[in-house]
Amino acid sequence: MEAIENSRLNKFHYTLLAILGTVWAFIAVNTISAGFVIALLKNDPAFQGSLTKLGSLGSAALFGMLFGAWLFGYLADRIGRKKTLILAVSTFSLGSIVSSFAGNLDTLIVLRFIVGLGLGGSLPVASSYFAEFMPRSIRGAMISILESFWAIGTIIIGVVAVLVKADWRSILLFGGAILLILPLLLTLPESPRYLLIKGRVKEAEETIRKVLGVSVKLEAPKGEKKASVGDLWRKYGRVTLMLTIAWFSIAFAYYGFFIWLPKFLSATLGITVFRSFQYFIITAIAQLPGYWSAAYLLEKIGRKKTLSYYLLLSGIAGVGFYFAASAGNEGAIIASAIAFSFFNLGAWGAIYAYTPELYPTAVRGTGTGWAGAMARIGGGIAPILAGRIMELSGSALAVLVIAVVAIIGALDVLALGEETRGKSLT
Repeated sequence: MEAIENSRLNKFHYTLLAILGTVWAFIAVNTISAGFVIALLKNDPAFQGSLTKLGSLGSAALFGMLFGAWLFGYLADRIGRKKTLILAVSTFSLGSIVSSFAGNLDTLIVLRFIVGLGLGGSLPVASSYFAEFMPRSIRGAMISILESFWAIGTIIIGVVAVLVKADWRSILLFGGAILLILPLLLTLPESPRYLLIKGRVKEAEETIRKVLGVSVKLEAPKGEKKASVGDLWRKYGRVTLMLTIAWFSIAFAYYGFFIWLPKFLSATLGITVFRSFQYFIITAIAQLPGYWSAAYLLEKIGRKKTLSYYLLLSGIAGVGFYFAASAGNEGAIIASAIAFSFFNLGAWGAIYAYTPELYPTAVRGTGTGWAGAMARIGGGIAPILAGRIMELSGSALAVLVIAVVAIIGALDVLALGEETRGKSLT
């Protein structure tokens, strides 16, 4: 696939970035909306519950994402990236619309799990699909830029929450608006790398001709390889172990912090929940330069260093939040929350660029699906555990636990990671 590896960016690449970026933004919208909904349900008598149970609402979509990452990651290597992505996006958009009509907390938790199935499938499939079209020289930076649409979605849902005057049903209904982008997804081509390993040589050649404007002659690899989770551990054990810990850690830190951020801010600053939404938007804006700086460093110092350093610095920012909250220092609380947002989301940009490069095409969907599933385990546990810690010991200690897990992830990447900058996708 030298034609792709050595290509220059053209109109197709930017169109692909715009379409998948919009999908990515709405994945963030649907994920982060849980934090706003949890903060608002205390005003609705039909949705009362302990902090631990409300944490379960935040975790429901994340556990759905666990199974969705496995299921749709597997399907991506079986029926194709494009079809799988369309199925995943349809699942979470329709689920979000239906969940806005839920009548009680238990029903809402179930519906959020269904939303999570689609969210969990969309993330690894979209990143693998996008990576398989990107030139080698800027693939890492482009994937990080794609991931930066998460910050845009985070900012959008914060603004929407303020505009709809904190009506949680309207927030969830807005999450289903991504359904409107399905016609654009249908116009995209299938990944030529996927077509080639399936023996569909002519289709792969025609796709490259259309998107790159060059004619190539390809040869299908002999003997199609069937992807399995077992292969990930038998053939790529060190890589898979490193990614398992890294994805668990980064997701635990992110979801533990941001699902509860409105609550953390209102509790530590003594402000209303609605006011905390406004502070949330400020921290979300910090995510954009976090992504952009990581995109630059990915091609300058490499994937391994960028990911590990940003994870470490996000953990240090979390420790800073703990001490600031313990001291009641408002300025330091906001500053540490902004720093956590900057570095944690920069780490996300790095890990999404890094992961697809560590596996060959035949198992890339399965490998990124596994990694995504590990993230959902970490992300699913974090809101429940943070809610329980807050009930027992307050918000500051919950953030400290989150920070320690982020630091563990950084050390894991430093110890077990391998550099992939400048390497071709195999």
